[in-house]
Amino acid sequence: PGSIYKLVTAMAALEEKALDKNTLIEDTGEIKVGIYRYGNWYFDKYGSKEGMINIEKALARSNDIFFYKVGEKVGIDKLVSWSAKFGLGKKTEIDLPSEATGLLPTPLWMEKTNGQRWFLGNTYHMAIGQGDLLTTPLQMNRLTAAAVSGDWCKPQIVNREQGTECRAIGVSEENRKIIMNGMRMVCEEGGTAYTFFDMKGKVLCKTGTAQHGGEDTKPHAWITVVVDDVVVTVLLEAAGEGSAEAGPVARKIVNYILETY
Repeated sequence: PGSIYKLVTAMAALEEKALDKNTLIEDTGEIKVGIYRYGNWYFDKYGSKEGMINIEKALARSNDIFFYKVGEKVGIDKLVSWSAKFGLGKKTEIDLPSEATGLLPTPLWMEKTNGQRWFLGNTYHMAIGQGDLLTTPLQMNRLTAAAVSGDWCKPQIVNREQGTECRAIGVSEENRKIIMNGMRMVCEEGGTAYTFFDMKGKVLCKTGTAQHGGEDTKPHAWITVVVDDVVVTVLLEAAGEGSAEAGPVARKIVNYILETY
């Protein structure tokens, strides 16, 4: 899922009191662990750092260094626990056949499947939605809805007779507001979702650019957008950057929603 998953990392950190909205973490551009290097996209692309930033700014800028360090603070066990609360690693149970479950990796899964230990680098990857984590667009759409509403709902095809099943995932209103403010900043000047800058204050966003395959393979382009009471999630596989490729598609859908409602 790439950086859309940072909504989980952010909520886990807030709920577990690993940080609060005033906590500042320095963007060092890169982190080195032994022979391994973990960089921030802004540093790797432009050679620039963003100084001391809080969680809202980190969401707005999708700052990898911030979320590497936050993932380390929270720890893999709690990241996994919160991922499960948001519905990852299992079917949404939508009324359609052949739904995929995705994959929510754990240290035990790593040992049993690959015969390897779970290292800090694996936690870094997980914290930014990379590594072995696999999701579906529907899972990420529901995850977005849960992050802003606090409710986990079973999706269904519209106009079916049965009612929607929802339950609270157990997050505070204060922390939801922090996440929503960060998502609001994503869609404003200085954020990553530049196709929505002219809609300042009307939408909440989170972009994602998910690396996969080799260095010559384009990343998956993601964006998830909240407009009124609707969540729009777009995935373009192997298309490029989320802001540049998925963003314009989502904007067309959002325009249609606003014109129709």
